[in-house]
Amino acid sequence: MAKRKTRGKAGIHRLAVAAFRVLTVFSIRGRFMLITGAGIPDMPSSSQPRRSSGTVQPEAPQPQKPAKNEYTLLVNRANPLTSDHVVETRSVTYNGQDSGKLFDVRVADKLEAMLNDAAAAGYPMYLVSTYRTIEYQRGLYNRKVNQYINSGYTQSAAETEAAKWVAPPGTSEHNLGLVADIVSSTWYNENNDLTQEFENTAHFAWLYEHCAEYGFILRYPKGKEGITGIAYEPWHYRYVGREVAKYIMENNITLEEFWEK
Repeated sequence: MAKRKTRGKAGIHRLAVAAFRVLTVFSIRGRFMLITGAGIPDMPSSSQPRRSSGTVQPEAPQPQKPAKNEYTLLVNRANPLTSDHVVETRSVTYNGQDSGKLFDVRVADKLEAMLNDAAAAGYPMYLVSTYRTIEYQRGLYNRKVNQYINSGYTQSAAETEAAKWVAPPGTSEHNLGLVADIVSSTWYNENNDLTQEFENTAHFAWLYEHCAEYGFILRYPKGKEGITGIAYEPWHYRYVGREVAKYIMENNITLEEFWEK
């Protein structure tokens, strides 16, 4: 009799262990299944993330840096133009009028398109300055130097300060024929010169948003003075081609950084 009770208890124990194992197996990963084998669908768990399928999702492709082209020549104090640099130019026509301002003949139509489209959008522009000869640039630079000297600067200090606003001859992008200084058509009704306040106008906002569509970049952006060596100029736009312009503007870099990367 004692043996039967012992065997009975042992049998019950084995059944209990077996049942526990079955429940353990069917409760793996938060799912509970009936003994009959019919499954209950997975439910999302707030404490455990859903397992992935094991397929690694590829990262979004990064925009490929476009190649340098015939319009991306870097001109600054460290990279002056050679004395034999020649530019073929023609006058820019916009808003139905000949401006008398010269631009590289190969891409003058891109500048005209940008100015005409800006006007059509309700933001008529005024073309302040485009191509300059090296001699003309020398006159502008010397005038700026003299302004600082008259304010009490030494010759050396005056040249340093002047170079922040007017590039010394041979180091100005204006000598390339690929640069345009642009403001609103009414700018000079209330202003005597180009100032950084132009960035507060709707005309600047339009140029900044759309310039790359025509192949232009804001050449001397705010916060990049230590890289360009030139003070922020919200009016200064440089043609570099559409692909390069889009890459530079979208990545918030300068032409100097484009050449370095």
